[in-house]
Amino acid sequence: MQKIVTEQVIEIDNPASFQSKTIFESLIKQDKKLENKYIIKCNLVKSTRSKLFFHLVYLGNIEGIIKEPFVPSGLKLKHAPRSSKDISCLIIPTGVGAKFGGYAGDANPLARLFAKQSKYLLTHPNVVNGAVLTDIPDNLIYLEGFLLDQFLLGKVSLSPTKNNKIGVLFDKGIIDKRLEYEINVLNATKTFYGCEITTWTSTTKPLKIKPTLNDGFSSGSIENIESLIESALHLKSTGVTTIAICCAIPDLELNKEYSTGLGVDPIGGIESIISRTVSAITGLVSAHAPVLVSEENIDYKDISPISASEYIAQTFLPSVISGLRFAPQIKRQARNQKSEIRNNNISKIIVPYNAFGSLGVLYSNELFKNVVLVNENKTCLNVNPEHINTTINKINSYKNLIAAQTISESGIDMDVFKRPMEQIKQC
Repeated sequence: MQKIVTEQVIEIDNPASFQSKTIFESLIKQDKKLENKYIIKCNLVKSTRSKLFFHLVYLGNIEGIIKEPFVPSGLKLKHAPRSSKDISCLIIPTGVGAKFGGYAGDANPLARLFAKQSKYLLTHPNVVNGAVLTDIPDNLIYLEGFLLDQFLLGKVSLSPTKNNKIGVLFDKGIIDKRLEYEINVLNATKTFYGCEITTWTSTTKPLKIKPTLNDGFSSGSIENIESLIESALHLKSTGVTTIAICCAIPDLELNKEYSTGLGVDPIGGIESIISRTVSAITGLVSAHAPVLVSEENIDYKDISPISASEYIAQTFLPSVISGLRFAPQIKRQARNQKSEIRNNNISKIIVPYNAFGSLGVLYSNELFKNVVLVNENKTCLNVNPEHINTTINKINSYKNLIAAQTISESGIDMDVFKRPMEQIKQC
């Protein structure tokens, strides 16, 4: 039987006291079918004083690597987070039009600054991927959305490593000439980075991916997802420790507004579903690099600097491969080793003002009060933190969390944090 990926938005009553486990139980009660589905994504996308609206994506006819993935672990951890110099977590959800980090690697300077004042910076592909551009700090931990949720929910721990064996999964829908181009990219990145790209494979069927906008945020559908799953499991059986995924995606009319630095990344949502599916069934960190299928005649003079990295080459694989070098090993049975990182080791989780609604982030705030909402970074989501009956820390700007000395030593031109960001002018 075909394995189906489905999404829906579920409305529940806004509780007087916010508890992540109770919230999840309320979602399941609203739709009993969810008891037999494998949920890979669960995010708050709209709020009122009386109601909360969660976007859920789930798989049918399959069991993933984590049992009951969005039920909080319930562990009562003995130790509070360590010092602010220890581990920070920078999250900017994809496909929601974040003012900072909603485009093409435009939050990478932020990641570099936070990494300079942390032992480790935990983040995800959307923050640092810039198509062919990459400038990732050595102390970065790179984790896609599903496994990041599982980590924050206390389901897994992380073991940092830089000895990953990278496998690459191509969509059968990529035409032969373009596939040859992308394989050349793999050979180039292996040579340039010195990373271990061990093998590649293709799905047995074209995936037929269609991006959509769902009430403002991006999402989409995938046909033949069982072929994606089977090929990912085959790659895992060869001994790879991380997976890069490369799928053919139509570059829709929706992309024109995004390219000028406005609106929502129209393929970010479906990219998230692709990588979450692969990580959920393999337990390996994954990241997606699109092959955009387009006949569009690009007008380069109108492209915004914050979207520009997507328009300097055909391929997106270099930044994905670079990031996967910094993917951690996922430990489902925490062994309390000093080298392992658990959710109680995170000093602060930095998120956009109205895009804090993953259950992992909400659970961390419940346990540790370590979530920080950044007022200057808003998204298309109709979520108001004042509607949530819990206390969440708020600041006006990312700069409020960055020491002046860190900024002065970074060599980063702070003009890159202006929005809108101006193009470089001819003198």
